[in-house]
Amino acid sequence: RENKKLEEFYKKKSDLKQRLQKDLIRNGIAHLPCKVSRVDDILSKFSTPGIESLDGEFADALLNTIDCIPQEYPLILEIHGPKFTEEEKRMITEAVISDADYMLGKTEAENRHHRKVFWGMVAGTIGSGILLGTLKHFVDEVPLEFFYVLFWLFADALVRYLFIEHGDYKNEKIRAGRIASMKVEFVEGE
Repeated sequence: RENKKLEEFYKKKSDLKQRLQKDLIRNGIAHLPCKVSRVDDILSKFSTPGIESLDGEFADALLNTIDCIPQEYPLILEIHGPKFTEEEKRMITEAVISDADYMLGKTEAENRHHRKVFWGMVAGTIGSGILLGTLKHFVDEVPLEFFYVLFWLFADALVRYLFIEHGDYKNEKIRAGRIASMKVEFVEGE
């Protein structure tokens, strides 16, 4: 009986695309509704005036929703709540923009680092391959094993980057770019 329930849970399916179309997607744009009761629900208590940042819980909830939405949809953050003053709207919008810019900048820096590592792996693979090809005529079998290990170490990292990690880094850049392009709208009275 217990196994039957587990199997039922395992076989349960979700139609995420239909759910997103029903709840969030309108005219090819993902609308992310967030209900708040005051500015402090959005802005971090650690923010200083003029350099506001998003509350961690708010940002986590927002990113969790964004990660469910396919990449091809632009994003609009809909903040449902009280009538905010123009200054509060500016602070909230600026906090969204600045946090997204920091995320994008961090992602770009990580991608630059990974590209440098990639080119290092290319140089290491080629260099150790040339060294291996040259030394195999002059060195005994045992010391030659070290150069085989070195070659395959570089080659493994290079192949992993090309076929696995490169796509992940590209997707992270797209994600950060989408978030940095997100618009903010305010919906009053809900």
